[in-house]
Formats: sequence, structure tokens, C-alpha cells
Amino acid sequence: MLKQYEDGLPGYIQDPRAQDEFFATQRYQHFSEPNIRGMGIGKRAMLYAYAKQLDSKCFTERQTTGDCTSHAHRNCRDITRAVQILVNHEPHDWFRMGATEPTYGARGHSGQGMSPARAARFERDVGFLARTDYPGVVNLTQYDSSIGAKWGGAGVPASVQELCRSNKVGVISLVKSQDELMDAMVNGYGACSGQYAAWKGESNEKGIYPRAPGGWSHAMAIAFYDDTKEFYPTRVWGIVNSWGPWCQKPKYWPKEYPPYVPGMFITTAEDFDVCVKGNDCWVYGSIDGYPPQRLPDYGAVGLLND
Repeated sequence: MLKQYEDGLPGYIQDPRAQDEFFATQRYQHFSEPNIRGMGIGKRAMLYAYAKQLDSKCFTERQTTGDCTSHAHRNCRDITRAVQILVNHEPHDWFRMGATEPTYGARGHSGQGMSPARAARFERDVGFLARTDYPGVVNLTQYDSSIGAKWGGAGVPASVQELCRSNKVGVISLVKSQDELMDAMVNGYGACSGQYAAWKGESNEKGIYPRAPGGWSHAMAIAFYDDTKEFYPTRVWGIVNSWGPWCQKPKYWPKEYPPYVPGMFITTAEDFDVCVKGNDCWVYGSIDGYPPQRLPDYGAVGLLND
């Protein structure tokens, strides 16, 4: 996938018109929460660890076509959902990680790539599905990029949309600054962004991955941030990609951090700024979906890893 993106694969598509249409159907356009303003400064939020606590397969799927936007939105949606479940002490509600195919199928054309605003609108207004089988409708047990790719021109089938309506995202908001994003993430809200930027696949001795020349038309989920300056001299952001272990493991990883996820990379606040200044960085609010699965307690209180 890296070679395809370097050669110009359009995974992320910026679409101002789709943004305008999304905002026209929402009470507010941008993330603005006065009651939590400033809470994220000087803190860290390792949000990806919440999803990994509930499902070891989170962040392991490797995209095989230009459907990075659906992977980025699914990953940040799963993060928000995992935090919500664990905060409420209801790990039995997890069920399974989310699927990408319905979201990508709603991109509105038959070619490659998708606008984050289109992904956000579909998941807010229609919903999403889990990575499982829906007998007689569609089998999403295993990631299959051809499913979402096939639906792009004609749209997501009505039978699939009907299933999606059981699982809704309450609020999706655009963030404009790193301060806003820190406020959201320190309160447990996952985020993703689309941008025209690239990073090198090898870190420096401090564990930081520098920006690379050129850029990818790519969307990714934001896994964590650390503004404490305890381990790095500057604020850093962790980004989880959808290419599998495309990069080398960082040369430095704080032992206080949760385990490293292959394919994740750390970037400085300066290099990360392209992800919020590009006007396509989205935060996922409350999530409704999946009826409780009351599992027996085998020492893991029903945490599903298979």
C-alpha cells in the first residue's frame, strides 16, 4: 500500500461541498465544549489501549484498496466505543470490532478514495456494522475491500442500511486546533484525520518518525497524544495506520506506555499540525449500538478476543 500511495493512490479526498452538506444537518459545525476547554493541556491520553483491552484484533487489518477513510473512521469509532464501554464497566457490550465496508460503500462514486465528511455523515445518519456475518444480507466476518468498492457506484444496499440503523454515532465534530483535539481525547473521544502528508518508516533515536518528502492522500486514526513532556521534550501524537506493520518499530518506546501496535508511529506536534490545519480532523462522540451480550465470567468478564 505504501508504494501505491507514493504513486498517487487517492485514498483521502477533501470535499468542501460534502462538509457543507454535513454541517447543514447538524446543530453546530465544530467541536466547542466550554466545560472541558483546556483540560487536555499537559496531559496524555493513550486511547488506543482501551480498544486493545477489549479486542486484540483492533488496528490489525491491512487495507487492500483506497478505503483508508473507512478504516480511519472505524478505528476512531471503535476507540470511542471502547472507552464508553469501559467507563460504564460494561465490557460485555463490546461484541466485535467495527466493519469498514458499509462506510466505504457510501463514498458516492465507483472510483478509489473517500471524503471524511461523507464517512461521518453515513455513520451519523445511517449507522455502522460489526465485523461479523449477517446471514442472508452480507458476510463481514473478514475484511473484504471488494464489498465496499462494489457498492460505491450504486450506494449501500437498502438491506445493509437497515442493519446499520441499529448502531448509531451520536455526535461527530470537526476540530480546528491541537488544543481542541487534546480536550476531546483526554475525555475519551477518538479522532481521525485526512491529510496530504507522508512520514518516514523509520524513527530517529528518540522514537520520533520525521515527515517524508511529498505526501499521501491518506486518512488515519489518532491513537494517542502525550503533552506531559515526561518522555519527550515536546508534545507528541501517536497515529495508527491501516497498512499493517509498514514501518519499523520505534527505536524508543516508553515502558510506561501501553504495548506498541505494529504500524503505529509517533510524530511531533509541529509535524502533526497538518492533520488539524487541513480542516478534515474529526472527533467521534457518544455511540449507540449492539445489544448487551451477557457472557459468563471466565476471568476476563467477557472480553472478546476471537
